[in-house]
Amino acid sequence: MEKLVWITYLTIGIFFVGSITAFLIGKFTEKWNSFWVAALTGLTGFILTCYIALNLGEHPIVHKFNWFTFGSFKVPLGIYVDSLSVVMALIATGIGFLDIVFSKGYMEDDESPHRYYFEKLFFIGSMVGLVFVSNLVGLYIFWEGVGLCSYLLIGYWYWKKSAAEAALKAFVMTRFGDVFMLAGIIVAWVLLGTINFQELNALALAGAFSVKLGLLIAILIFIGAVGKSAQFPLFPWLLDAMEGPTTVSALIHAATMVNAGVYLVARMFPFFDYSHALIVVGFVGALSAFIAATGALAHTEIKKILAFSTMEHLALMFVALGVGSAAAGIFHLMNHAIFKALLFLSAGAVIHMTHQKDAFKLGGLYRYMPQTALLFLVGILALAGVPPFNGFFSKDWIISATYEYGNPLIFGLTFVAAVLCIAYGFRLWFVVFTGEPSEYSKKAREAYPVMLVPLYVLAVLTILVPFFKEQIIHFLFGEVHEPFFLNLLVATLTVMFILFGIVFLIYYKRIISTAKFLAHPLGKGLNEFLYNGWYVDAAIKWICRHVFYGSIAKAVEWIDTNVVDGAVNGTARLSLACWDRCRKIQTGDVIDYLTYFVAGVITLVLLILFV
Repeated sequence: MEKLVWITYLTIGIFFVGSITAFLIGKFTEKWNSFWVAALTGLTGFILTCYIALNLGEHPIVHKFNWFTFGSFKVPLGIYVDSLSVVMALIATGIGFLDIVFSKGYMEDDESPHRYYFEKLFFIGSMVGLVFVSNLVGLYIFWEGVGLCSYLLIGYWYWKKSAAEAALKAFVMTRFGDVFMLAGIIVAWVLLGTINFQELNALALAGAFSVKLGLLIAILIFIGAVGKSAQFPLFPWLLDAMEGPTTVSALIHAATMVNAGVYLVARMFPFFDYSHALIVVGFVGALSAFIAATGALAHTEIKKILAFSTMEHLALMFVALGVGSAAAGIFHLMNHAIFKALLFLSAGAVIHMTHQKDAFKLGGLYRYMPQTALLFLVGILALAGVPPFNGFFSKDWIISATYEYGNPLIFGLTFVAAVLCIAYGFRLWFVVFTGEPSEYSKKAREAYPVMLVPLYVLAVLTILVPFFKEQIIHFLFGEVHEPFFLNLLVATLTVMFILFGIVFLIYYKRIISTAKFLAHPLGKGLNEFLYNGWYVDAAIKWICRHVFYGSIAKAVEWIDTNVVDGAVNGTARLSLACWDRCRKIQTGDVIDYLTYFVAGVITLVLLILFV
C-alpha cells in the first residue's frame, strides 16, 4: 500500500515537473523538443495510472497529512484513491496523451509550443490531483488550477481580441460558481467539523446533521459544479471557449475540466442524497440538456455545435445522478469522454485542413478527407446513441433510470434532449462531408498520420468499451440495478429513426428546404433564439449591466462618495473650521490671555461647587 501511495503522488507530480521541463527545453533549445517531453510525460502518467488501477485492491489508497498548522488550527490534505478516482484519472491521462500526440500535427505552425505544452501538462496534472485528493480543500486547490489553465489555454492566441475576451469570460463565470462552492466548504468545515469526503458521506449516512444544513452545503457546492460543468445558467462561457485551439477544446470538453463538476457530485453522492439535493441536480440537468440540444440544432459553427453537445451530455450525467443512478452517470461520463474527444479532434483535423470553422461553408469533404469523415461518423453514431457504439448503452440507461424515477418533467426534457442528438449530429456530418465541395473543401487533404492515429484509437474504443461494460460497472460500483423497459427502448429508437429520416431528406437529399421556414418571422425568431442559447448570455449581461452595475454598483458608489469619502473629507473640514476659530483667539495680547485664563478658572470653580 505504501508503494501505491508514493506512485499516486508521483503520478500527480510528474505532470507538473513535465510541464516546467517542457517549457524550459522548448524555450532554450529547438522549440519542438517540448513536444517530446510532453509526450513522454503524458505516456508515463498514463502508465502509472494504469499501474494504480491494476494494483488497486478492495481497499482504497489512503494517506493523510497536515498541510500547515497554526496553533490549534490545522489544514489537512491527503489522497483517497478508489475505483472512481482511477477511472477519472485514466480518462484524463489517456485522452490527454492522445491529445498531445494529435497536437503535433494540429499545432505545426505554432510559434511557442513550449508554452502550449506547459499549459497542457499543468492542466492534466491539476485534473489528476483533483480526482486523487481526499478532501474539499485539496479539491478546491486543484479545481482552481484547472480553472487557471483553462483561462490560459482558451486565451492561448491572446493577440486575438475574441480569444482574450473568451478566456476572461470563462474565468469570471466559473469563478462566480467557485465563490459559492468556497462558501459551502467553509460552512461544512465550521458546522460539521470536517471536509473529508468519506467523513462527510459517513455523517450523512448516519444522519448526524439536519437535512436543511446538508441542503445548504450541497446547493452551495453544486453551484460551483454548475459553473465548472457549464450547466444552466452558467454555460455561456463554454461556447466562447471555442476560440482556443481545437485540441484545447477536446481536452476541456472531454477529459478534464467539465467533468470535474460531475465527479464532485458523484464523490459526495451519499451527502447529496441525504440532503435532498439530488432533485435540484436532476432538474438543472434536464433543463440544461434541453437548452443545449435545441441550441445545437440551430448553430452553424462546427465547434460550437459540439460545445452545445458537451453541455447536453454533461447535463445527462447530472440527470442520472439526480435520479439516483450514479453508475449510469459515471459510465456515460467515460463513454462521452471517448466519443467527444474523437469528435473534437476530428473537427480539429477538418478545421486545420480547410481553415474554416463554419460547417455550412464546407461540403463534399468526404472526397478529400475520407478517413477523417469515417472517423467523424463513428463519433456521431456514438454521440447519437446508435447501437452497438458505446454512447447507446449509457444513454439508454439514463433514459430508463429517468423513466423509472417517475418525474414527468425531468423525463420529458431528458428524453427530447437525448433523441435530438441524432438530429444535430447527422445534420453536422451531412453538411460537412456530403454534397458539392466548396472552395474550402477543394483545398483540403487528408489529415497527417500523427493526427489520424489518436482518432483510430478513440474510434476503436467506442466499439470495444461496451464489451467490457459489466466489468467496468462492477469495478466502479459493484452490483448495481440497471432498469430496462423494452417499450421505452423501441420508442426511443423509433423517434431517433424518424429524426434521422427528416435530417437525411433535408441535408443529404436536399428534398426538403428550410429556407421558407427561416424566412418566416416566427421561424427566423425561433432559429435566432435557439442559436443564441435561449439568450441566457444576453440575460446575464443585462442583469450585470442594469442590476449589478446600474443599481447595486451605483448605490455602492454613492455610499463610497457620500458616506465614506464624506466622513473622511468632513473630518478634514471640521479640523480646518476648528483651526480657523482657534487661531483667531491667538491675538498675542497679554490682556486677552489673562482674561481667558481668569474666565477659565471661574468656570472651573463653579463646576466644582455646583456639580
